[in-house]
Amino acid sequence: MNRRSAIKNISIGVGISVSSGTLLSLISGCKSDSSTATVSNAVSGLMNAKNAGFLEELMDIMLPATDTPGAKDVGIIKYVNVVLGRLYEKNDQKAFTKGLGFFQDAVKKKYSLSSGLDASREQLTEVLEDWIGKKNESRKEEIGTLLYSSENDVALVDREKFYIYKFISNTKSLATSTYFGSEEIGTKHLNYDPIPGKYLGCIPIEEVGGTNWAL
Repeated sequence: MNRRSAIKNISIGVGISVSSGTLLSLISGCKSDSSTATVSNAVSGLMNAKNAGFLEELMDIMLPATDTPGAKDVGIIKYVNVVLGRLYEKNDQKAFTKGLGFFQDAVKKKYSLSSGLDASREQLTEVLEDWIGKKNESRKEEIGTLLYSSENDVALVDREKFYIYKFISNTKSLATSTYFGSEEIGTKHLNYDPIPGKYLGCIPIEEVGGTNWAL
């Protein structure tokens, strides 16, 4: 499966984006001396190691390794955890944490597990498909309305669903913005010019070497 297909499979989620410039300023403060840094020794952020590992697996499902590195390969969770801890407002942090808990409960219930943290990659993939997979295409408008509603405007019966969609949406947005803002992807897999020339607003694509430029 190529990158485009992987993202299309979870195409319904939309959410808050963190700019590449903001991410790069945080990433510079998160670099580890070890190239094998893992969740357990990542810079502290909003989540503990278990929840960070769970989120990292979800992000790697959304951005798996293909002909380019996957989310895990670029150490995405270190930066995402810091973004959540430093850039998200308290209310947004609470909403994200609630959504994470509800999503884990949904995984636990679907497979009768003792904890959602025990789910396999295949199980997590199926649950994501349940919520934002292609079979939900006809519910795009309904899901979009729910995503852009405030908690107080959502009926109590829909609150859990509201938080899960918010969580998945922000997870996808954080994953893509962090991934494409990473040094590995930006400098080795996209067109990268650390000293750009003058701005030319209208020139043929062929003259600039395609459209996959790092921002």
